[in-house]
Amino acid sequence: MRNLPLFVIQNLRRRKLRSWLTIIGIIVGVLAIVSLMSLSQGLKDNITKEFDKLGAQKITITSKLSSTGTETSIGLTTNDIREIKKVSDIRLVVGKINSGIVITYAGEDKFFTVSGYDVSQMSDILNQDNLELYKGRLPSSNKAKEIVVGYDFYENTDNTKTTMNRPINSGGLFKKNMDVGSSIEINNEKYTVVGILKDTGNKQTNFACYMPIDTLRKITETKETEIDSIYAIIKEEADVEVVGQKIKDRLERSRGATDFDVTTPKQASKDREDMLKIVSIVVIGIASISLLVGGIGIMNSMYTSVLERKKEIGVMKAIGAKRKDILSMFLLEAGLIGFIGGVLGTIGGFLLAFVVNIIGNQLGAELAIAFNLQIILVALSFSFVIGIISGLLPAYRASKQEAVDALHEE
Repeated sequence: MRNLPLFVIQNLRRRKLRSWLTIIGIIVGVLAIVSLMSLSQGLKDNITKEFDKLGAQKITITSKLSSTGTETSIGLTTNDIREIKKVSDIRLVVGKINSGIVITYAGEDKFFTVSGYDVSQMSDILNQDNLELYKGRLPSSNKAKEIVVGYDFYENTDNTKTTMNRPINSGGLFKKNMDVGSSIEINNEKYTVVGILKDTGNKQTNFACYMPIDTLRKITETKETEIDSIYAIIKEEADVEVVGQKIKDRLERSRGATDFDVTTPKQASKDREDMLKIVSIVVIGIASISLLVGGIGIMNSMYTSVLERKKEIGVMKAIGAKRKDILSMFLLEAGLIGFIGGVLGTIGGFLLAFVVNIIGNQLGAELAIAFNLQIILVALSFSFVIGIISGLLPAYRASKQEAVDALHEE
């Protein structure tokens, strides 16, 4: 048949209401899938970017935790630090302790997570985390009653926002902003703010607090040999995965157990991506149900169209149309419905992702969206194929009709 596409478009235009109701079913499914794919790909890109920017030479060693969140090992100790220092290609080994502490300032009590480092190593570890001083200095000694705080302590730009925007490990910032020289209280003892970190745009780091390790040990009554985590900074020319394996082997020998985790930047990035991929697959799978419902809508519409157009089919066959012509007509019609739904759903999906991104960023969630050709091609191809598959049985049934039977029934 000549001008088959034009003929199909005219058929769809004659049944505008039914065609659009069918197309809407496809739009909803594609919109959900595209928006989720765009957001998940954006998050993956962010993870890769952060890996390239932060701590690419830092290996993290922690105690292995059970599924209940309780330690199943003796914990890390200063002896582990000594063992790790013996591994080749390591430039620096840093021990860290963490503790949740109530800080009193200007008559307010707030809860924050404070990290303790050896002051001689604090500058190196902050650089690895891409953190710099905005003003002030780092603590002068391991016993000094001094503290360095994140930028949001100095200038809280989120006073008008809800607590949803704040990390779980804090009770929020103080009404009165801190500055270098400000005095705080911990356990009724005074400590001085000696440094303010630069604004990173990340709420977690902007809420960070750092103290000399011995000072924090005294506050928390932690043993001198106890360490919460260890950071190993490797040399620039070294392979981070190879060094990570060397650390693991050495600690297994010295501890006589595998009750610890050694995490490299690549591994941490991969773990996050794998987790995100699983969540994306599950959510997109659920969203695909909408697309399946849209496909069923196409099938129903095409079956109805076949029943209504028996006379038309009979006339077309009577004037020489072949089975493949009838089959092609109905398949193209079904595919076109899917394709139109796919185009509109793709546009709507990117718009929805853009809106979600804006709202998320306003609430403090660091979202990102990705606009790439792969997502568009997947969405359009999938919707067109769904349309073709959904229209296959109705089209086959239409092509099987004999001209005499169709006209006689009419």
